Amino acid sequence: MNLSGRLKELAGQSFVYGLGGLVSRAVGIVLLPVYIHHVSRTQFGAVELIMASITLATIVFNFGLLSAMFRFSFDHADPEYRARTVQTTFTAIMALATVAVLLGLIFLDPLSRVLGGRELTLIGLTGLWVSMNYNIMAGVYRIEQRPRAFVVYSLINVIITVLLTIVLVVPLGLQASGLMIGNFSGTYVAYAAMIVARRGTIGFRLFDRDLLRRMLHFSLPLMPAGLALWALNVADRFQVKYLASPADLGSYSVASKIALSVMLLIAAFQTAWPAFANSMPTEDETKRVYQAVMTYWAIVMGWAVVAISMLTPTYVHVALKPNVWDAIPVVPMLMFGSVLYGMYMIVNAGVNRSRRTHFTPVVTGIAAAVNVGLNFYFIPRWGIAGAGATTVIGYVVLLYLGWRNAQHSYAINYEWRRVTVIGVVTAAFATLSVEVVPATGFGISLLRAALTLAFPAVLVAVGVFNAAERRQMFAMAAGIRRRRAQETPAELLADAAEEEPVA
Repeated sequence: MNLSGRLKELAGQSFVYGLGGLVSRAVGIVLLPVYIHHVSRTQFGAVELIMASITLATIVFNFGLLSAMFRFSFDHADPEYRARTVQTTFTAIMALATVAVLLGLIFLDPLSRVLGGRELTLIGLTGLWVSMNYNIMAGVYRIEQRPRAFVVYSLINVIITVLLTIVLVVPLGLQASGLMIGNFSGTYVAYAAMIVARRGTIGFRLFDRDLLRRMLHFSLPLMPAGLALWALNVADRFQVKYLASPADLGSYSVASKIALSVMLLIAAFQTAWPAFANSMPTEDETKRVYQAVMTYWAIVMGWAVVAISMLTPTYVHVALKPNVWDAIPVVPMLMFGSVLYGMYMIVNAGVNRSRRTHFTPVVTGIAAAVNVGLNFYFIPRWGIAGAGATTVIGYVVLLYLGWRNAQHSYAINYEWRRVTVIGVVTAAFATLSVEVVPATGFGISLLRAALTLAFPAVLVAVGVFNAAERRQMFAMAAGIRRRRAQETPAELLADAAEEEPVA
């Protein structure tokens, strides 16, 4: 397959695999004003703390086996080997998740004091168990590249989660508990449906201790790396609570939820990328694709950051309470951090492909230490804006060190000049949105929309696209216009409904 075909394949898989997450996060952002009006800022921060703790526990007790399952499943074309890999992972994660919950029950009292309540902690433990096991079942569909089935279960999860959360929070008034119960109920239902549907695929009968040992040899170096990434991603929630205030954590959580808008694309990419990155047969093709993915990732995500940065001030002023308006300047910084993390995933894929993962914990550990350490200085002085700034700094360090580490085992000539120019232009647009353009007004909304649409034109003006790419863009646009002009309404509907065959 040529480079263009590979990029289209990745884009298609990212869209399909990310559809469930896209709907979930879009609905979450739409319903954010409802939640904010029924859940106090402090309680909203408490939920964020519990969810961060569940993420931490998942990393600890997962032992990196999910990544190992993706890597080892593509070692052989033999279906029996892949089934053995899946069932070995399924069995191990089932046992580890159960151990995690039992340990949580043993230490329930001290955990409750740290996390803010016995009831929320118990709900979090049930959520930890189902989240770990659900991820394995969802991973099976990703390995088999069955996007339609993956999307069906994702949408089941989303629909049940949204409906039940609204009922529990609004008419029943369960506040923080309602948010968490609703969130995990949909996951339980989708997980149960997957177990029934794939009962012939998963199970314990093909569990292989020798295979598990080899998988752990690959994955255990990833666990401390995962912990460091957790610290880089969400440890600042704990620091904001204790270095600023629980109320500030609520505002920071609002900024985080809005910044999840850009995660619609990042989560979709993250879901499709591991299997795609390991699926190419030759090293030359792999390196060309990785290089191109990095450049076009920067372009697409830069435009997404600009669009959301332009929408955020108006959305926050119109839909949310004034006590969370301080979240506005933090949103672009958190989005920048997420985009940089996506770039790190691209460069680190080379490390995983070469299986030289032993320096990955050092890379992620240094980046996390920089972020957490700077927070002790930045947060007391600048509050949640300080936490946002250190997030960007930490991810810059992560990307740089990750790239240097990957070059030793899997050297790729990325187009860093173009990527840097895109980053500078994106930062300029985001700063303009937060610091210069007013938040509300009909004319202001039109101005913000015009600035969003102007972003790609500015990239062309500063020379980001070469002549061949510009010609290809214009040709593609002209071809789409001609094709659409010639099609009948029935043909247009048929195109929209067309689906790729299940692998």
